[in-house]
Amino acid sequence: MDEHFSLTRKMGSSDAICKLAVKVNRVAKSDFTVIIIGESGSGKELISRAIHHYSHRAKGPFVAIDCGAIPENLLESELFGHEKGAFTGAIKQKPGKFEMAKKGTLLLDEISNMTLGAQAKLLRAIQEKMIYRVGSTDPFEIDVRILVSSNQDIGDAEASRSFRRDLYYRLNEFTIRIPPLRKRKEDIPYLANMFIEETNVELGKNVKGFSEKAGEALLKYHWPGNVRQLKASIRRAVLLADEAIEEEHLDIVNEPVDRGYMQFTSQGEVWIGRSLKEIVQENTRSLEREVIQFMLNYTDGNKSKAASLLKIDYKTLYNKIKKLGIKK
Repeated sequence: MDEHFSLTRKMGSSDAICKLAVKVNRVAKSDFTVIIIGESGSGKELISRAIHHYSHRAKGPFVAIDCGAIPENLLESELFGHEKGAFTGAIKQKPGKFEMAKKGTLLLDEISNMTLGAQAKLLRAIQEKMIYRVGSTDPFEIDVRILVSSNQDIGDAEASRSFRRDLYYRLNEFTIRIPPLRKRKEDIPYLANMFIEETNVELGKNVKGFSEKAGEALLKYHWPGNVRQLKASIRRAVLLADEAIEEEHLDIVNEPVDRGYMQFTSQGEVWIGRSLKEIVQENTRSLEREVIQFMLNYTDGNKSKAASLLKIDYKTLYNKIKKLGIKK
């Protein structure tokens, strides 16, 4: 990958990111639809832009739409466009995101927030490669590469019937999963120093690195907001520091440190910028994983006994162990 859009330069050089970069480079050269899964702040749009950058559509537009931020009654207009007078307030013809992304790439961000009705309309457009502006009976042929992203596994969402099975299978040509920052902590020092350099230039300062305690705090913290939260914390610290960043300059010192699941705080600071669905899902899955792991340890790996203690059948426990990636 060239330096202009090197993922290792932007995200770190851990094994996880190097493997991610290889996948991005490989799938970019195709016209596959790609599902990008990652927690908030982990870099889903960065991965999307990298795929676009290395594709044969790189000279075309990159258009992104946040599916969770637009009401259902307006989403069809945003995606497909509308004609003048199509509805109250439609004072002129407006192209939709599909038209705007012609010969380029369209990112459907947080697609898991789409309603089932909107999913049906999207599926039809993808299958027919044709759209209709709201208020028009004339078809418009589309030529776009579609990427979708979500902070939850839409395969799981599909299983719980909140995501259409047929749309999931149509989109699932290739999946990229971005590891959270807490699972690639070797990237934290590199990213933190990169953000120091960027903020030094912005503020005209010359802050040089971290004290030992500040560096330890960065590595101990679990970063629920991932790289986005790390960047915000470093920017704040550079603003407050004179020479090196001290532990008190970081806004994480009084927050919970690394654990296997999201911890609650009375102020709820770790929830800022995250959807209720994401917070609840992460805590539910993480707590479920911790409880099952504890019971397996308690029973010395005896799944039948663990299932009995948890008051669930053996098959259910077995499936959860597999789904949650629990070490037996």
